[in-house]
Amino acid sequence: MASSLERKSHPKINHAEPEDEITKEEEDESFCYAIQLVGSSVLSMSLQSAIELGVFDIIEREGPGAKLSSSEIAAKIGTKKPEAPMMVDRILRLLTSHSVLNCSSVAANGGSDFQRVYSLGPVSKYFVNDEEGGSLGPVLTLIQDKVFMKSWTVLAWIILMDCLGLSWLGLSWITLIRRLVYTWHCLKLLKNCYKAIPDNGKVIVVEALLPAMPDTSTAVKSTSQCDVLMMTQVQGGKERSEQELMALATGAGFSGIRYECFVCNIWVIEFFK
Repeated sequence: MASSLERKSHPKINHAEPEDEITKEEEDESFCYAIQLVGSSVLSMSLQSAIELGVFDIIEREGPGAKLSSSEIAAKIGTKKPEAPMMVDRILRLLTSHSVLNCSSVAANGGSDFQRVYSLGPVSKYFVNDEEGGSLGPVLTLIQDKVFMKSWTVLAWIILMDCLGLSWLGLSWITLIRRLVYTWHCLKLLKNCYKAIPDNGKVIVVEALLPAMPDTSTAVKSTSQCDVLMMTQVQGGKERSEQELMALATGAGFSGIRYECFVCNIWVIEFFK
């Protein structure tokens, strides 16, 4: 009889034990975490943006326990751009999903709606300038500096060329430029779909959803990172909440939506007439 060591080292024998099997929930969690890792640079860039805009200092100056909406924060930043509160909110929602900030809701529009308000959490204090103007902000700025980042690219090329048996000098003249420019007119597209399908027709949408209030789950972290990434790379691109998706569907003329199935943080959704 082969020893346990021999069985483990033999490539043709599969002795997987029941504990090696993972559940669907664990598989979905692993997928969400993989997506989070792919977009992990979005978190540091969002944190850098919040520091440069002075978000942490703005909330700190309002006093202990202060809670500010993205509109109030945008106003204190001093920007006049109408889309600024929305952009700030998306960045802060991502930071909340990573426990950098706290988020709660307050009534708005006479109680018929709500808005998110943000406050400092235990982690936030390290990004607030102290009495001497010190914080972890400059450290993050250094790491995000283009010279610092370029060193990682050079390192990757050196390793890659060594694996391929190529010299650095032999390929030093190569410059790779990759730029993807997107324009996302999803409402216009959905209106055209609505006109094209029959009365009993439907449009299948495959989409991730953001919760109305951010939490710290892996799914929300990965979706929030994708949301902020799209904000910077895709004109008009965004992840939506259930309410926003319904507004998009009805805005295009559809009667409603049905959620058919959910796999790895992605919904398969029907828009129906």
